[in-house]
Amino acid sequence: MTDTELNFADMDTLKAEVYEMLKRAIHAAIEAGELPISEAPDIPFSPTKAPEHGDIATPVALGLAKKARMAPLTIAETIVRHVNLDEHLRIDKFEIAGPGFINIHLSNKWMYDTLRTIVAAKSLYGTCDKGAGKRVQIEFVSANPTGPLNIVSGRAAAVGDTLVNLLNAVGYDAIREYYVNDAGGQVERLGESIDVRYRQALGEDSLEIPEGGYQGEYLQEFAQTIVAAEGDTYLQLSEEERVVHFRDKGIAHLLGQQKASLERFGVDFDVWTSEKAIRDSGKPEEIIALFREKAYLYKAEGATWFRMTGFGDDKDCVVIRSNGEYTYFVPDAAYHRDKFDRGFNKVIDLLGPDHQGHVTRLKNFVKALGLPEDWLEISIIQQVNLVDSDGTRLDMSKRRGQFFTLDALIDELASTVGEQFAVDVARYFFLMRANNTHLDFNLELAITQANENPVFYIQYAHARCCSIFQQGDEQGIQPKPVDAVSLRQLTEPMEHELIRKLAGFPSIVLFSAEEREAHRIPHYLLELAGLFHPYYNQHRVLDTSNIERTYARLILVQSVQTVLANGLTLLGISAPESM
Repeated sequence: MTDTELNFADMDTLKAEVYEMLKRAIHAAIEAGELPISEAPDIPFSPTKAPEHGDIATPVALGLAKKARMAPLTIAETIVRHVNLDEHLRIDKFEIAGPGFINIHLSNKWMYDTLRTIVAAKSLYGTCDKGAGKRVQIEFVSANPTGPLNIVSGRAAAVGDTLVNLLNAVGYDAIREYYVNDAGGQVERLGESIDVRYRQALGEDSLEIPEGGYQGEYLQEFAQTIVAAEGDTYLQLSEEERVVHFRDKGIAHLLGQQKASLERFGVDFDVWTSEKAIRDSGKPEEIIALFREKAYLYKAEGATWFRMTGFGDDKDCVVIRSNGEYTYFVPDAAYHRDKFDRGFNKVIDLLGPDHQGHVTRLKNFVKALGLPEDWLEISIIQQVNLVDSDGTRLDMSKRRGQFFTLDALIDELASTVGEQFAVDVARYFFLMRANNTHLDFNLELAITQANENPVFYIQYAHARCCSIFQQGDEQGIQPKPVDAVSLRQLTEPMEHELIRKLAGFPSIVLFSAEEREAHRIPHYLLELAGLFHPYYNQHRVLDTSNIERTYARLILVQSVQTVLANGLTLLGISAPESM
């Protein structure tokens, strides 16, 4: 393939060409004494408001006005006068607009090259090698194994899984990792809670869940299954022995449920790391020894403290309690040291909304370990509010047992739209807002199989593309190879607008990956579908009275189909051939 046929970042490449052209023009104007500045500035670009205003715009003349002491319009005219278009076949013209904007119109050749690129690249369109194989680990979900996954964990799962897809698409070697918090106070309280439910199931009265324990019905059901299978066997053990046994049994059961829920949701973790294994490995002791050696620790009030104030925090924190137990900071620090030792170039932690205060401290611990400051990146996945048909937000708490599970959400959706579409809808709704914003999950909209449901609107666009090829086959119209098609038949403004949108896909994939903004992909796909549906309704694709135009339009439809499928795949959402 030639460079023209396979250029995955074509719009970015064109912007780079325009940038260099304008730089040379500004230098030429300076040398001719027509622009009284010493050197060419950086050249910003801005989107155009409408296709007739060109494909790329720059306000560089407005930015130079004060320095050059000239009117922006005069500066723009001077710059454009020194532009040489002879060697740039993909750029049609430069045009001055308004008070001094320079609008750049790309040639039709560039648009046709874009379609050739997409047809040649197929599923690879949108990918690149920017990451150069650098290893990235993304840790996400990592919910305590003390209950089923709730919808907040569902959002984290959708975001984390998509970010891994995006990073791999742009050349990184990214993996999914789940940190199992199977040690510490929360799992001890889990064992105590199961013990109470077990004894209640055997008829003991006047028992209460201990403070900080877990109230959910799911533990009642679990305890009943234990009684059904093993009776009162465990009453022969001491309470301490029962709690330890039920703790381990509960972790295994609930972790198994979490894995099944994630598998159902289409998320397959590459690595599962146990906090208990980290603690048992001796690595926390190595961390404490290192911190002592660096004089980061001191004793006070019977506990061991870390000098967090030495890293700019407002207070120090306890790392070893007076009873000799580690706080969660120590195994967390050991776990991140373990990540570094495994050779990751970058580690990204996606934490829940209740971990906001943990961010700075965790980064300080990583700094204290002597690891690169930019090695660890932390993002908070904000709260999900489930909104019912009346617009009422449901309050959720795992400990109180008032929470909506991920499985319950999928069940609710599946009862209306089916299992596969249920997962698609849930993933799309979790992904359509930026990570750092709260998300209201509107159940009523989510189960609506109509155009107002955005994921169905996008999937229907893909299905329409497939339908066109099926209809063509029934009519004996077989698509031609792109090199055998006259793409100059694509003259409609709506066709050019579609091609411009398709050309932006590689850039949006790269930006979404590098900025960790997965929500940009669903927005892009919704905009693309929003261009394709009106085009389909207003322009006949299969037309035996104009077969050359038909072949060209089939190439356009094929390109739309490819980009929709590639984008949905990145999101972990299906691209159905019929709906």
